[in-house]
Amino acid sequence: MYDLLLSDDEAMIAGSVRDFLEAELPLARLRPDAKLLDAGAVWRGMAGLGWLGVALPEQAGGSGLGIVEEALIQRECGRYLVSPGVLATMLAGHVALHAGDAGLAAAFAAGDAAAALTIDAAPAVMDRERDVLAIDRKPDAWLLYWNDDGMGLFEPSCLWEATEGDPFDDSVTVQSGKLILDSATFWMAAEREPLPLRADVLLAAALVGLASHACDLAVDYAGLREQFGKPIGSFQAVKHRCADMAVRQRLAWYQTCLAALKLQAGADDAQLQVASAKVLAAEAAHENGRAAIQIHGGIGFQAECDVHWFVKRAVLYDQAGGAMAQQCERIIAAPRPAW
Repeated sequence: MYDLLLSDDEAMIAGSVRDFLEAELPLARLRPDAKLLDAGAVWRGMAGLGWLGVALPEQAGGSGLGIVEEALIQRECGRYLVSPGVLATMLAGHVALHAGDAGLAAAFAAGDAAAALTIDAAPAVMDRERDVLAIDRKPDAWLLYWNDDGMGLFEPSCLWEATEGDPFDDSVTVQSGKLILDSATFWMAAEREPLPLRADVLLAAALVGLASHACDLAVDYAGLREQFGKPIGSFQAVKHRCADMAVRQRLAWYQTCLAALKLQAGADDAQLQVASAKVLAAEAAHENGRAAIQIHGGIGFQAECDVHWFVKRAVLYDQAGGAMAQQCERIIAAPRPAW
């Protein structure tokens, strides 16, 4: 039996993360007239709070917790559109630790080293050279790349022919280039350590965060905007759409919690549950983002309205680790549990 409700300690962790992000990374920072934030100070704050190594053992500079706590942090990071570099650095610590470099793992946990999420720019082929996109990459950041075979860390210089791209989600930067998989400094095979599944759980949590905040923005606006002398949230059509958004993100979150617990326990159906979580979370993020824009009406299509960021980030996180169609193929191929 798996308990999908948060304990008091887990709720406290989620609340503290949300409070920090609300104060340090409000959505208003993304608006055209926003003042620049001290990104380095925010990064050091996250590291000081233990986010980057929350699931690493204490001897590697971590907190010794688990994937559930990582998922809680990533859910809140999704809500506030935090750079995917946080997710990449969390995972990079695991790669370094399992590859035997505890010092590098500790550097990731302390924020002294960083990683950039690196995804395929096109459907993967069999050769070892991949066209990739490095998201929000710092100049000295390691490249974190994974596929079904495993997860690897690459030196910054391993990105060949790097050029600046024009991102669909312009809250992040994108560099396109080529990556030779054989040039990995560390590569952890999936059969030895299921880090690709861990990455998908954390992406699912971030997608749930997107879906949750899009729902909150839509509900808040529906309570403020008036038509015929009444808030539009009092009309059945809008009320039902908001309810659907709330149910959608809640179901996706429970499936993500189940996937995290199954993966942590090494259950036989972990792959099935993780792929299911990624599908439900991606669907929730896409649908809630679109619904939020529609509820906002004409203003929802303007750059000054925050909801468009959630639609764009959902596209990015859906593609990372395999989009919905690929996850559905994994669900079909996964062994069925003996209920």
